[in-house]
Amino acid sequence: MQKREAAMIRYLDNQEKSLTKDLWREAFPEDSEDFLDYYDQEKMSRNQVLVREEDGVIQSMLHRNPYRLQVRNVCWNVDYIVAVATRSDMRHRGYMRSLLIRMMTDMRAQQMPFCFLMPAAEAIYTPFQFAFIYDQPVWKLKENAELERISIEETGAAEECVDADAQQKTVQQIADWMQHWLEQRYEVFAKRDDAYVTSLLREVKSELGSLDLLYDQKQLVGVQSIWGREEKEQRLLYTEDGYSELEKEKPAIMARIITPETFVPVVHLKENAEAEQLTVCLELEDPLIPQNDGRFIWTLDHAGSQLEKLTGQIGTMEEALAQTEWENDRVLHLKIEELTQWLFGYHVPEVVKQYAGAEQIDVLSRIFLDEVV
Repeated sequence: MQKREAAMIRYLDNQEKSLTKDLWREAFPEDSEDFLDYYDQEKMSRNQVLVREEDGVIQSMLHRNPYRLQVRNVCWNVDYIVAVATRSDMRHRGYMRSLLIRMMTDMRAQQMPFCFLMPAAEAIYTPFQFAFIYDQPVWKLKENAELERISIEETGAAEECVDADAQQKTVQQIADWMQHWLEQRYEVFAKRDDAYVTSLLREVKSELGSLDLLYDQKQLVGVQSIWGREEKEQRLLYTEDGYSELEKEKPAIMARIITPETFVPVVHLKENAEAEQLTVCLELEDPLIPQNDGRFIWTLDHAGSQLEKLTGQIGTMEEALAQTEWENDRVLHLKIEELTQWLFGYHVPEVVKQYAGAEQIDVLSRIFLDEVV
């Protein structure tokens, strides 16, 4: 009898990543071969693919796609989790759980502030303390918006265009316009640059889509993309105020704080807060990341904040103060998913509403994460 190889969880090197295509086709049959080619060329050289394999066969996978996010006045390197899949004959064996725990352990070692994903179903990820933090807006152009529409092919930005200078100029124009549009409206978003827009154009093209620039009397006032092979749908629509209207919003992105200590520096006291400094005795519950589970001193001022875990030994005045606060039951008890939703400005937990001083904390707001992969 041939001895079976032990199951192994590991990251694939770039040459091995194509081995995941069969599992991708099985798990996501709606994706075209052109889209898979785009993904292979555009994402696989930069991402990390974590797999569980046995006897050389990949049974389960997830992909960590890196994004550069602007978060208030700083930038974070954060992973967007996609292509979480298990072979149909290997499901309900805990394989995905083992991958997600390994992923979060690695992210914690790297001090990544958080990670995010677009769930196929919310219930898949709530056991791992992911929670919704972003409702995606769906806009439509106003009926009276009389705009000139110029497709990217007409501008010379299409890849098959022989005029490289014209292509680069248009890509730069789109990136600059998008970045400015986002900065004026949001606190958290993926930074737009030449590389982002070039990748976006390839993504849209892979699904027979187009990206159009919208002009009002020679003034660029919007960008719209329509894509889809069998049924066309809007991939994105960004316009200046007055040209579009909101149709609906739908929960779209779930996130999980991985390293609270690297997340909280962007959180500070509100401008009109009476106190110059606020100290919060925070007790976090995190069943999957041991470093996040326990008691912390959270110190905030108008510039930012810092989080320090209590070791149990009273070695400083702050720790002595915190010990007194714990004895007096002046503690903010939160699960890690509650902290995630609160700090992203998505939902305020009841215990936060009742905690004196919490109303002075200026958490994040105005999130915009519309990436697909």
